[in-house]
Amino acid sequence: MSFRLPLLALLTLAAVPALAVTPGQKVENFQLADQTGKAHTLYDSAGEKAIVLMVQGNGCPIVRQAIPALREIRDQYQSRGVEFLLLNSNLQDTAESIAQEEKEFAFGLPILVDNSQQVGEQLGVQRTSEVFVIDPKTWTLAYRGPIDDRLHYERQRPADHAYLKDALDAIIAGQSVKVTQAPGVGCIVNFPDRGKKSRS
Repeated sequence: MSFRLPLLALLTLAAVPALAVTPGQKVENFQLADQTGKAHTLYDSAGEKAIVLMVQGNGCPIVRQAIPALREIRDQYQSRGVEFLLLNSNLQDTAESIAQEEKEFAFGLPILVDNSQQVGEQLGVQRTSEVFVIDPKTWTLAYRGPIDDRLHYERQRPADHAYLKDALDAIIAGQSVKVTQAPGVGCIVNFPDRGKKSRS
C-alpha cells in the first residue's frame, strides 16, 4: 500500500536514538506518509519559521478536545510561516482508521502515520496531545508540552499559560523560548520495543 512506502526511507535518513529529544537538542530528519498517503519529509520544511507536531491517537478524548485549540492557533500562525502536523505512533491505528478518525472529527490537519514507531521513539513520545515545536533554523526542539494548561483529566478550566503560542511568538521574533517544557495530559502511547531498535 502506498502509505507504507515512505517509511522505508526513514531507515536510511537517520539512526533513531533510544533517548527522548529534549528542548535544545537536534531532531533528526524523517519521512512519513500522512493518512492520505502523501509523504512528508521534516527537513523539506527548512523555509518555515517553525514546525508544530502534535501527538494524535484514535479515540483519545483529550486529543479531540485539543484539536479545536490547535486549529485556532494554526489559523493565526500558518500565514506567518508555521507548519502544523499531527503524529500517530499507535500500533493499533492504521492509515485507514486514522483517515476515518480525521474525517469523523474534522481535524483538518495531516496526520503522519508512524506505524514503525521510530519517529515517536526518537521524540520520546509518551502521551497523546503533547506538542513538539521544532525550529528549522537549527532543527532543534524548541518546546515540548501541551498547547496550554486548559485541559485536565477530570475537568477543563480557562488557560493561564499559552505555552504553544508563546513559543511560536518567540521563535518568529528570533528570541529564546522562555518555557521550553511543561507537563500535560493525554492518552498513553505504548512502545513495546522502546529502545530495542538502537541496541540490535
